[in-house]
Formats: sequence, structure tokens, C-alpha cells
Amino acid sequence: MTTQPPDYLQLFTGLPLARVLELLQGLLSKREPLEMRIVDLMTTNPMEATTGFLVGSSLAFYLAERGVNPRVNTFIDALYYISTCLAVGYADIFPVTQRGKAVATLAMLVGPALTAEFLDAPHRAAGASEVGQGHVIERLDAILEELRGQAV
Repeated sequence: MTTQPPDYLQLFTGLPLARVLELLQGLLSKREPLEMRIVDLMTTNPMEATTGFLVGSSLAFYLAERGVNPRVNTFIDALYYISTCLAVGYADIFPVTQRGKAVATLAMLVGPALTAEFLDAPHRAAGASEVGQGHVIERLDAILEELRGQAV
């Protein structure tokens, strides 16, 4: 008779390893469409994506830390902490719960990329400039053809 090794993940976190693996497999199967949607949202509406991420992760951080973390008493405290994670990250507020640490990790990984996309006006302006230049060239070509037709 063989015995199963202990499930250390469940022992320490209360989450069974089999369930975590099942959830990860489900997420990975939906990864590509989700990635495409996220990238599309980030590039077409960076202000909305950044604002949504900021508010959503602040709410998640507040719910994870309230009543446990003495430095997080209001939603504004959580908003302040998460907004600093998008840039420099001050050390006056920090997570103490496992869920709070997970939210903070996500904010520190995703937040700077969102902020960079949001603040990258020259990148967006260059793309808009190329489109605008294409329209100008088309219009000039049409005018040139019209002038050539009148000259004959």
C-alpha cells in the first residue's frame, strides 16, 4: 500500500493543490484570448485600463487588509498604497495578509506597465501622425490628379 505525500499547500494555506492546479489549467486554456483582450484594452484605452486597474486593485487590497492591517482603515488608504505601487512604492503602508500581498504583487507587476502605456503620449502621437500623413498624401495625390486633368 502506497501513501500519498502530504499536500503542503493545503497544510499551509488551506488550498488543496489539486484544486489550484485545476484552476491554473483552466486559466491557461483561456490565456490567449484573455491576453489579447487585455493588450487591446491597454493600447486602445490606456487611461480607462489604468483607472480600472487602480480602483479594482485598491478595492481588493482594502477588502484583504481592512480590520487586520492597522495602516489600512479606509478605501483611500488602499488607493494611496496601490497608486504608489504603480510608480515608486512608498514604505509607509505595506500588506500584512496573504491576499493583500498577492494584490500588491499584482499591482507591482502590472501597474508600472499600465502607467507607462498611459503616459506614453509620444508613442500614440507617432501612430496618429502616420495615419494623418497618409490622409494628407492621399488628398495631395487627388489634387495632383485633378490638376493634371485640367492641364490637358
